[in-house]
Amino acid sequence: MTILLTGVDGYMGWPTAMKLALRFPDEVIVGVDNGFRRLWVHEVGSWSAIPIYSMDERLQAFKEVFGQENIIYRHLDLRDYDVVKKLVEEYRPRAVVHLAAQPSAPYSMLSPRHAILTQENNVVSTLNIIHAIREVDPSIHLIETTTMGVYGTPNMDIPEGFFEVEFRGRRDKLPFPNQAASWYHYSKVHDANNLLFASRVYKIPITDLRLGVVYGTSTEETKKDPKLATRFDFDFWFGTLYNRFCAQAVAGYPLTVYGKGGQTRGYISLEDTAQTLVLAVEKPAEEGEFRVINMFVETVSVREAAEKVKAAGEKVGLEVEVMTVPPPRPEAQEHYYNPDNRRIFELLGLKPRYTMDKALSEDLEALMKVRERIVAKEDKFLPEHLRRTRG
Repeated sequence: MTILLTGVDGYMGWPTAMKLALRFPDEVIVGVDNGFRRLWVHEVGSWSAIPIYSMDERLQAFKEVFGQENIIYRHLDLRDYDVVKKLVEEYRPRAVVHLAAQPSAPYSMLSPRHAILTQENNVVSTLNIIHAIREVDPSIHLIETTTMGVYGTPNMDIPEGFFEVEFRGRRDKLPFPNQAASWYHYSKVHDANNLLFASRVYKIPITDLRLGVVYGTSTEETKKDPKLATRFDFDFWFGTLYNRFCAQAVAGYPLTVYGKGGQTRGYISLEDTAQTLVLAVEKPAEEGEFRVINMFVETVSVREAAEKVKAAGEKVGLEVEVMTVPPPRPEAQEHYYNPDNRRIFELLGLKPRYTMDKALSEDLEALMKVRERIVAKEDKFLPEHLRRTRG
């Protein structure tokens, strides 16, 4: 049997491939990627703080460290339907774990070209996978990571996908409204809508994992050998907030808090992210089921994250300052935020390994070993127009 994993060369993809391969040693993990993430980060002038190796070198290291050869790499573009259908026909996976995406909100807002690229890449790829599954075997379980960002920051509690509504004396269960804040996030809104429709009309079992902000330098598997490392982006465009704060602390660069710093989001470690994806494969959705799971462990504001990083940095001897810069795009700087996340624990059974507080010392120590690489690209912590506001 096989499991198809898209985005295998990415931050989440490579650690997840290894965790799947070790959890299901008698199955083949078919990892797919077109290498775009490396190109996009190069385009904005940055690089991974932690050096990363080619997929061939990673696979050889995986064999040497774990004694297994059940990960296959296929370099291809998911925007080509014929290629996707042929792939699904060839391997007939029992599950597709769809992580491939242009994942950056700031990158999607750079220009019309970047907005179109983001929507085309993300939406077309997902549609191609949906239709390939429909044509080849509608019983294949499709798991996709969308994003908690589809919900926005409404002034009410956020359910897991659906909620009960009463209007003019009638009640119904409806999808929760989407109020995304970037072209990237709206690409995932479109994906979520398309996944819901596909589950209804094609009876495909679908799990929509609405992912919070992922953080961390490693998983248990990536620690085993430098060649098994996953990427760690820290620039303004591709570095998530916690990761960027940790890199700034190590570089001696002030932590850049946007506006008032009250922007609150759900967070989950890279280790727990990969483990959740394995659990989603182990516990599939039913035929025709559209299962939404809010995928985060804790909620933290920008200001709170900065305070946590500052305190942890000072414990390991770093001098950490915090500075305020204007928000890079329109968003509420202070808001109510109370999303549900019961299903990740009750339905999938995740037992989190990390909280932000627990992860910080480990991540800072890992980044201190590559400080020179971070300092060499510290001008990428902020775009030029925000760098001018520094101080």
